[in-house]
Amino acid sequence: MFYMIIMGILSLCVAIFAVQNAVSVEVSFLFWHFSMSLALIIIGSLLIGLVLSGLIALKVKAGHFMKERRLKGQIKALEEENAENRRKMGTVPHFKARPKASDAPQTDDDPIIKPFDPGK
Repeated sequence: MFYMIIMGILSLCVAIFAVQNAVSVEVSFLFWHFSMSLALIIIGSLLIGLVLSGLIALKVKAGHFMKERRLKGQIKALEEENAENRRKMGTVPHFKARPKASDAPQTDDDPIIKPFDPGK
Protein backbone atom coordinates (compact mmCIF):
# COMPACT_ATOMS: atom_id res chain seq x y z
CA MET A 1 0.00 0.00 0.00
CA PHE A 2 2.84 2.38 0.86
CA TYR A 3 4.44 1.63 -2.51
CA MET A 4 1.19 2.51 -4.30
CA ILE A 5 0.93 5.86 -2.46
CA ILE A 6 4.52 6.76 -3.36
CA MET A 7 3.94 5.78 -7.01
CA GLY A 8 0.73 7.85 -7.09
CA ILE A 9 2.54 10.93 -5.75
CA LEU A 10 5.37 10.41 -8.24
CA SER A 11 2.88 10.03 -11.11
CA LEU A 12 1.08 13.20 -10.04
CA CYS A 13 4.38 15.11 -10.03
CA VAL A 14 5.22 13.83 -13.51
CA ALA A 15 1.76 14.79 -14.78
CA ILE A 16 2.09 18.34 -13.36
CA PHE A 17 5.54 18.64 -14.95
CA ALA A 18 4.16 17.42 -18.29
CA VAL A 19 1.22 19.85 -18.27
CA GLN A 20 3.50 22.78 -17.45
CA ASN A 21 5.79 21.81 -20.35
CA ALA A 22 3.16 21.35 -23.07
CA VAL A 23 5.25 22.63 -25.97
CA SER A 24 5.51 20.76 -29.26
CA VAL A 25 8.81 18.96 -29.82
CA GLU A 26 10.32 17.10 -32.74
CA VAL A 27 10.85 13.40 -31.96
CA SER A 28 13.23 11.15 -33.89
CA PHE A 29 13.36 7.41 -33.22
CA LEU A 30 15.20 5.11 -35.62
CA PHE A 31 13.65 6.07 -38.98
CA TRP A 32 10.51 7.78 -37.59
CA HIS A 33 10.34 11.57 -37.29
CA PHE A 34 7.27 13.29 -35.89
CA SER A 35 6.19 16.30 -33.86
CA MET A 36 4.34 15.74 -30.59
CA SER A 37 3.47 17.49 -27.35
CA LEU A 38 6.14 17.18 -24.69
CA ALA A 39 3.40 16.33 -22.16
CA LEU A 40 2.28 13.32 -24.21
CA ILE A 41 5.86 12.13 -24.59
CA ILE A 42 6.49 12.37 -20.85
CA ILE A 43 3.23 10.64 -19.91
CA GLY A 44 3.78 7.97 -22.58
CA SER A 45 7.29 7.31 -21.27
CA LEU A 46 5.90 7.01 -17.75
CA LEU A 47 3.26 4.51 -18.88
CA ILE A 48 5.80 2.43 -20.79
CA GLY A 49 8.05 2.40 -17.70
CA LEU A 50 5.14 1.31 -15.48
CA VAL A 51 4.22 -1.51 -17.85
CA LEU A 52 7.82 -2.74 -18.11
CA SER A 53 8.37 -2.61 -14.35
CA GLY A 54 5.07 -4.44 -13.84
CA LEU A 55 6.17 -7.18 -16.25
CA ILE A 56 9.49 -7.56 -14.44
CA ALA A 57 7.71 -7.71 -11.06
CA LEU A 58 5.32 -10.33 -12.49
CA LYS A 59 8.25 -12.44 -13.70
CA VAL A 60 9.93 -12.27 -10.28
CA LYS A 61 6.68 -13.13 -8.50
CA ALA A 62 6.10 -16.10 -10.83
CA GLY A 63 9.64 -17.33 -10.10
CA HIS A 64 9.01 -17.11 -6.36
CA PHE A 65 5.71 -18.98 -6.80
CA MET A 66 7.39 -21.79 -8.72
CA LYS A 67 10.21 -22.06 -6.17
CA GLU A 68 7.71 -22.15 -3.29
CA ARG A 69 5.73 -24.89 -5.06
CA ARG A 70 8.88 -26.95 -5.61
CA LEU A 71 9.99 -26.53 -1.98
CA LYS A 72 6.53 -27.52 -0.70
CA GLY A 73 6.79 -30.69 -2.79
CA GLN A 74 10.20 -31.43 -1.27
CA ILE A 75 8.82 -30.86 2.23
CA LYS A 76 5.95 -33.23 1.57
CA ALA A 77 8.30 -35.92 0.23
CA LEU A 78 10.63 -35.54 3.22
CA GLU A 79 7.72 -35.69 5.67
CA GLU A 80 6.53 -38.91 4.02
CA GLU A 81 10.05 -40.34 4.18
CA ASN A 82 10.31 -39.29 7.84
CA ALA A 83 6.98 -40.99 8.65
CA GLU A 84 8.13 -44.16 6.87
CA ASN A 85 11.42 -44.16 8.80
CA ARG A 86 9.59 -43.63 12.09
CA ARG A 87 7.27 -46.51 11.25
CA LYS A 88 10.25 -48.75 10.46
CA MET A 89 12.02 -47.73 13.68
CA GLY A 90 8.91 -48.62 15.67
CA THR A 91 9.35 -52.29 14.66
CA VAL A 92 13.04 -52.44 15.66
CA PRO A 93 13.63 -53.39 19.31
CA HIS A 94 15.53 -50.82 21.33
CA PHE A 95 18.26 -51.86 23.73
CA LYS A 96 19.48 -49.63 26.51
CA ALA A 97 23.10 -49.93 27.38
CA ARG A 98 23.85 -50.16 31.07
CA PRO A 99 25.71 -47.14 32.37
CA LYS A 100 29.30 -47.88 33.31
CA ALA A 101 30.72 -46.89 36.65
CA SER A 102 33.14 -44.58 34.86
CA ASP A 103 30.21 -42.72 33.26
CA ALA A 104 28.90 -41.49 36.61
CA PRO A 105 29.56 -37.82 37.33
CA GLN A 106 32.59 -37.31 39.47
CA THR A 107 32.90 -34.76 42.22
CA ASP A 108 36.07 -32.86 42.95
CA ASP A 109 36.90 -32.78 46.67
CA ASP A 110 39.47 -30.01 46.29
CA PRO A 111 38.55 -27.80 43.25
CA ILE A 112 40.99 -25.22 41.93
CA ILE A 113 38.24 -22.63 41.61
CA LYS A 114 36.21 -22.56 44.76
CA PRO A 115 32.74 -21.01 45.01
CA PHE A 116 32.63 -17.56 46.57
CA ASP A 117 31.42 -17.59 50.15
CA PRO A 118 30.99 -14.06 51.61
CA GLY A 119 30.76 -15.45 55.16
CA LYS A 120 34.41 -16.59 55.23
